[in-house]
Amino acid sequence: MKKLVTPFRVGLLVLAAGGVLFFFLTFVKKGGMSKEESVLLNASFRDASGLTRRSRVQIAGIPVGEITDIKLEGVRARVYLRVKREIGVRQNASISKRSESLLGDYMLDLTPGTEEAKVLDDGGEITKVVDAQGMEQIFGSLTTITADIQAVTGALRNVLGGAQGQGSLESIVQNLVKLTEAVERTIRESAVKLDSILANVDAVSGDVRRLTEREQNSVGNIVGNIEGISKDVRDVMASVKKVIGENEGDVKGSVAGLKDTLAKLDRTMANIEDVTNKVKQGEGAIGALVSDQKLGQKVSDTVEDIADYAGKLTNLEVEVGVKADYALNQGNSKTFLEIRLTPKPDKYYLLEAVDDPRGSVSTTYVQSNPPTSGNPVTQKQTITTQSIKFSAQFAKRYSFLTLRFGIIESTGGIGADFTLPIKFFYSSRWIEDAFAVKVDAFNFSIEALRFPRLRATVRFIPFEHVYVHVGVDDILNTPNRDSLSNQYVSGRDFFFGAGVYFTDSDLKSILPVVPKP
Repeated sequence: MKKLVTPFRVGLLVLAAGGVLFFFLTFVKKGGMSKEESVLLNASFRDASGLTRRSRVQIAGIPVGEITDIKLEGVRARVYLRVKREIGVRQNASISKRSESLLGDYMLDLTPGTEEAKVLDDGGEITKVVDAQGMEQIFGSLTTITADIQAVTGALRNVLGGAQGQGSLESIVQNLVKLTEAVERTIRESAVKLDSILANVDAVSGDVRRLTEREQNSVGNIVGNIEGISKDVRDVMASVKKVIGENEGDVKGSVAGLKDTLAKLDRTMANIEDVTNKVKQGEGAIGALVSDQKLGQKVSDTVEDIADYAGKLTNLEVEVGVKADYALNQGNSKTFLEIRLTPKPDKYYLLEAVDDPRGSVSTTYVQSNPPTSGNPVTQKQTITTQSIKFSAQFAKRYSFLTLRFGIIESTGGIGADFTLPIKFFYSSRWIEDAFAVKVDAFNFSIEALRFPRLRATVRFIPFEHVYVHVGVDDILNTPNRDSLSNQYVSGRDFFFGAGVYFTDSDLKSILPVVPKP
């Protein structure tokens, strides 16, 4: 009997599991909303890539519906969606496609419209459709920027390529070192003079402040006395004019010059009275200096601003480095010239010139007009060119994590550095951040690549000014070689390399012993 009970139980378990699976599949196929609680709408999209059945429809980040079907109408995609009836989608509603992540998944953002518009019934169409959102717009802009940068890098390669270009780069580096040294020397020499000037200005502002506070009553008395004197002089001048006027017939010839002098003196006294009144009322620079007690504080604030700006100039650190990588599948080396500008310990600006053996890959379309027999009207051409690539990144550090963004090898990209909290003692100094893991993602808009170019690097600093590293480049794409030149243009590749770096103080010490080209 026990032998029959066990198989019977197993059979019941299988039947129960099959029933649960059938119910679940039926529920999934049916969808999450019934016809009574939702309304069926549709919209026409130019591009429905990334949208699938059961994709979310949301308002302000809250799901309110889902896509039920997608059909092709001519050259456009008709998307059918169910939205909760309680939302009340209006005739002036709008809908847009938005990327959920960098993996290619999309959702629909719905704006239900305003209350004065009529509510859409079952089968209604949303006419306001926005196709491109988020990363698609960014990629479109980056494509234009990349084309401009490639044109610039092509011109620079013509100038800097070959042995002559290498000599020019060495000359540029030496000139940059000399310029850095000259700037630092100028700042250092000017710092003493600037400190002296600031100290003098501070002292003068303090003296003026103390003078105006202590002698304010005395200045007022002086201005009052000058006004009294000018009034008395005017009375005397009026009396003299009267006497001379009464005896003008007798002394006309002898006192003509005296009258002119008195007229000039009268005008001078009027000017003095006008000036004293303006000083008393606080007009003009002298009036403000005498009457405004906040002038000293303003002068002191100006001095502090100048001192802060001078401090930022003296704290800027410049680092120059050169590194080379050897790619195993490529069978060739890749070189970098790096310049790092560090205004603060937690941020820096990175500039790079990169000689990449993979070159730059671009896609062009050629249209035959009139078309020839046996050939398509439009032909696609992929062109690989050798050119120097450039990087310009801004980096911000948060504890052990450093985030970077900008231009990476002539295309838009982002990166992150994970610094391990390990340091060791070498040559009487502690070397910090000896171990680091670097991740870069770029080439988002290159049509020849299926996925963006993802690179991971592990760096180790064995001693000061020298580091070694290993890593994997283009992790996501499969290997691909050019059919004509057999050149490795894309795909996963392992590399290893080393580099050296020097700060501005290091360059000043080694510059005298470097041979001239």
